[in-house]
Amino acid sequence: MRAFSIDDAAGKAFLATRAPCHKADLFTHTLLNGTIERWTDYNTPLTVGGVTWSAPSQTGWKLTRNRLGVKNTVEVPELEIRLAADDLTLFNGQNIKQQIHNGVFDGARVELDRVFMPTPGDCGFGYVQLFNGRQSGAVIDAEGVTLTAKGDNVLMNQQAPRNLYQTTCLHTFCDSGCTLAKATYSVSGTLGTVANASNFAVAISGVALQLFTLGKLTMTSGAANGQIRTISITSATAVALTYPLYDLPAPGDTCTLLMGCARTQAACQTRTTNTGGSVNNIQHFRGYPYVPQAEIAV
Repeated sequence: MRAFSIDDAAGKAFLATRAPCHKADLFTHTLLNGTIERWTDYNTPLTVGGVTWSAPSQTGWKLTRNRLGVKNTVEVPELEIRLAADDLTLFNGQNIKQQIHNGVFDGARVELDRVFMPTPGDCGFGYVQLFNGRQSGAVIDAEGVTLTAKGDNVLMNQQAPRNLYQTTCLHTFCDSGCTLAKATYSVSGTLGTVANASNFAVAISGVALQLFTLGKLTMTSGAANGQIRTISITSATAVALTYPLYDLPAPGDTCTLLMGCARTQAACQTRTTNTGGSVNNIQHFRGYPYVPQAEIAV
């Protein structure tokens, strides 16, 4: 049975009387950088055990939860939280939709609690925890954002065997398995002519821009500062992004580009660095280019 966080016995005794009461949900988001955001759907701030959850009048958005599915099985529980916010709603001084779009809640811990108040604001019993999990997705639309969180047992959703035989490398470029350092394959660039939020000229030095196809672009100044996108294709002077930036950049804005990787055996043997040198990383290549096709494997 779920317990109240402060006075469990008194809380359960109060609920047993079936007396009218006020209810409110408490949402706690713990970001990857350690920042803790606490919000409530109640019309005024609520303080439980010396900790305060902000009300919609303070945050600037209306907060609801669309769904909470919990079963007494190994099925993964799922929580949907709805933030009703327009394009002018701010979160810590910046557009909340833009920050969510850029991943501010990626990897965050999410906890949902409920308080039962005999009178408005009376949280003496404490709260009852309804959900605890991790952020799994976000959908942004014109009227707000829908955040989805899943229980920790989602980590059990693994394919078996975990790794499949494939011709391309199983590692992500510059991850711990690849072992290469991102700094060795990154360059700084300056934007030139901007056609739109996903197509613009970029000036770099030392290596050809074409090496950054399938790589990553991170804006480091301007209106789109901090936004990260995959580079779909490049020419000698310009890049095209897989998805447009949330804000339109301007000529003179700066960025950092990380090279792309075809994840083939040949590409791993002749990696070009940001200074034009070459590195052979074949000892860490984890592809299987010589595995026969299934039709002729037997």
